[in-house]
Amino acid sequence: MDAPADYPLTEEDRQMLTLLVSGLKDEAIARQLGWSVRMMRRRISRLHEELGAANRFQAGVIAARRGWI
Repeated sequence: MDAPADYPLTEEDRQMLTLLVSGLKDEAIARQLGWSVRMMRRRISRLHEELGAANRFQAGVIAARRGWI
């Protein structure tokens, strides 16, 4: 869970993570960011891969530990 933090987090990724850990559903996050739900899910999937996270909760914990959110 404490993998290196060399992934270049964009401001959009940070906003998405913040909304994600606040408990919003995919549709609400996409609407807030002006994205399609499909785009939002692709970006979440990419972040899960980069973080080595199996689920949203784990992604939030790892991102917080890295100081991303």
